[in-house]
Amino acid sequence: MYRLWMNSILSLSLAVCCLGTAETLQAEILRLKESAVIEASLVRLGDVADVLNADAAETTRMQELILQPAPPQGRTQVITVSQIRGRLQALGVDLSRLELTGRSQIRVKKRDPQKEQNVTRTVTTKHDLEQAEEKVLSALTDWMKRHYQAADHFTLTVRIQPEDVPLIRDNRVETFQFSELDLQRGTEQLVALQFMDGQGMVRQTRFACQLKRVPEILAAKYTLNRGTVIRADDLIWIRAEQGKEGISDPSKVIGRELTRTVYQSQAIRNQELIQVPLVRNGSIVTVYARRGGISVRREMRARDDGAMGDPVTLVGLKGRDRLTATVTGFNQAEVNYRPAQQMQRTPGIQFISGSAAEPRASRTGAVQTAYEIRRGGNRK
Repeated sequence: MYRLWMNSILSLSLAVCCLGTAETLQAEILRLKESAVIEASLVRLGDVADVLNADAAETTRMQELILQPAPPQGRTQVITVSQIRGRLQALGVDLSRLELTGRSQIRVKKRDPQKEQNVTRTVTTKHDLEQAEEKVLSALTDWMKRHYQAADHFTLTVRIQPEDVPLIRDNRVETFQFSELDLQRGTEQLVALQFMDGQGMVRQTRFACQLKRVPEILAAKYTLNRGTVIRADDLIWIRAEQGKEGISDPSKVIGRELTRTVYQSQAIRNQELIQVPLVRNGSIVTVYARRGGISVRREMRARDDGAMGDPVTLVGLKGRDRLTATVTGFNQAEVNYRPAQQMQRTPGIQFISGSAAEPRASRTGAVQTAYEIRRGGNRK
């Protein structure tokens, strides 16, 4: 019984130790620096300490916490670990999940702008700046492809400060981590860059980034032969490469007919499209002549292609009769056709415009056939 009791005690102690170890591993660590040189009028936590064992968003939030005003120009101020603890507690930070390591006090002084400007001019060149920006751009592009499905729809430009060039140039790109990007923002946005330096210290800086959505144009989803009437399912979006013509408005493509074969993934251009002919050369066309309440129709053969409202030449099936009529529907045309808005308003004889969308009853009671062209050129 005694042995069983002792084993229970040991098991409970081991569980408590494991829980304590797990809590320690999850705790955030503040590694205090020996000294800090700042530019701003306020001292932030990120100026005097490195935030470890935290994700990028939490690291950024912690580093932006304001500790106190900066010392006057030319003077040095000492900040103790007790002052940092008290300030963090006042800001509502849970100190039980925070481990402070490193120096017990930090010497803080304000940077001399004139001196720093002279150093920058002698160390950083335009070539160095361009190389550093290319390094950040390449790393950010790869990072964005891993984190955003729509990454290929954007182009990136970055702008870094000259004083950050040595910091970026001398550290490995494999350790670069970035804060989240706002894909909907068209203007520049500040992005936090966090990385590990050669001494194993976590460092952070900021740079400006701008995203631009890549223009997209419509292309063939698969090979479309000449004469195909394009449907929405036949199209895909592709990136508009420089110098490539294309159409970005689907309403200017869908329902149009191709005048030549367009191969898979090839962009569709305006000059390759025509309106779908309702009358084709050689087809049998029902031509109407209307006057007052009298309507006469006749079957003739087309000698042209024509879309809605186009004039076409028609010849008789027998004999040499020849006339010009206006296309009013699928394989339908009308002589002396006038749109409804141009109908005569004076008394007397009027020319009544026909409609291919609505059936009409003749004097005999027979209903004329109406045609409706759907996407894909089908008839019903």
